[in-house]
Amino acid sequence: MDQRAANMQARRDKIIAAAETLIMRNSLGSFTMRDLAEEVGLSVKTLYNLCGDKFAIAGEVEERAYSSLEAELLSLPEHVDPIEQVIAIMLAGANKAIDRKAVLHHLWRGDHPISDQKKPRSKGLVKAGSVLVARALVRAIQQDILLAEMDPQTVANQLSINWFGTAMLWSRDVLSDNAFRVRVRYSGLIGLLPFANESVAATLRAQIFALQSDLPHFDQS
Repeated sequence: MDQRAANMQARRDKIIAAAETLIMRNSLGSFTMRDLAEEVGLSVKTLYNLCGDKFAIAGEVEERAYSSLEAELLSLPEHVDPIEQVIAIMLAGANKAIDRKAVLHHLWRGDHPISDQKKPRSKGLVKAGSVLVARALVRAIQQDILLAEMDPQTVANQLSINWFGTAMLWSRDVLSDNAFRVRVRYSGLIGLLPFANESVAATLRAQIFALQSDLPHFDQS
């Protein structure tokens, strides 16, 4: 990359970072090019020339959110208990989504044109989480925590689909932030229960029953 291109990229990065700050401060729904222009001291026309319209810019902000989530998932320490590793992966995804709520809440709800454009990226995110969960499930089978007959990738895929379904309910305000976290953990434990050996199943059931009192009904979330 030559110096001119490097300078251009640095300028774009600064604009995207400012857009992320504005969106996180308010929301994607209230984000405007005029506000961004004032934030970075450039004209709206210059912003269009450098970065495109508000949806292109918001798409890059969303890409940052996905990238940071993937990096966080990949850097999670390996828990001694592979079941807790699975839950930790699922909760990390929920916590990052909540942390980036101003961006992802609107996009996953389908409020903006970039929602359809970004579907492959969200599917890729689910796939990445599924791979990490499958690795933990393989370890659980090796430790005789889960039944050997279980197919780790199939179960991991289902857990990831359940996670994303819960995320969609959260994005539509059916679930509060806290209810999102609780239901992610609850659904993870429920999803693993049929594959646990007897002693582990008893522990999982106890955890599931304990969570029920913290599990709000949809009309209370």
